[in-house]
Amino acid sequence: MESEETHRKQTMLKRIDPRQLTWVCQPKLYILSSDKLLIETEPFTELKPQGNSAEAVEMSIMPKGSFCFSARVDFNYHNSFDQCGFILYEGENRKMVIGTEYHNDEKMKLRCIVYHGGVGDISVRDVGSAITRMFYRIWYRGGAVRIQYSFSGRRWSDFREFQLNHPERKLKIGIYACSPGNSFFDCTFSGMTLEEENTI
Repeated sequence: MESEETHRKQTMLKRIDPRQLTWVCQPKLYILSSDKLLIETEPFTELKPQGNSAEAVEMSIMPKGSFCFSARVDFNYHNSFDQCGFILYEGENRKMVIGTEYHNDEKMKLRCIVYHGGVGDISVRDVGSAITRMFYRIWYRGGAVRIQYSFSGRRWSDFREFQLNHPERKLKIGIYACSPGNSFFDCTFSGMTLEEENTI
């Protein structure tokens, strides 16, 4: 069995500078620095636009080979369905969405949607609306993906595991934030790291 020391030698931890990421849909109001991205969403924006709705704010990075992506998200939701989190693309297809969605003064939902042939399979966990930050990890190795979350960044819980349909395709990780209703909110993505293995 591979030792922890051997694993560390085979991996390279890289802190992600948000200024180097690629905008997919750029917001009007945002602040970029070397270690964080602050976004203010606009009303009537959503991840999957319908009618005249605008797309969600989105940025992306493209890891290589096996990896572990980690990040912290701070948010200040105002209205129902305000949401933010991360997307995993398999080639050009959206494969997974992980994030929180505000519902009311008492309840918020932690959601993970995995897409199979365009159909979404959703896992949901209720959390208190008083929570204003979440930590996420996306692990990938050999076609298998594992999603974890944490409230503190120290103790992690498994949330979802799944297999990619086409592991030969390039993967892309996207940031998203949107307000589908007549609302807006601030969210900050920080502490983003990408640990890539030198050998798969």
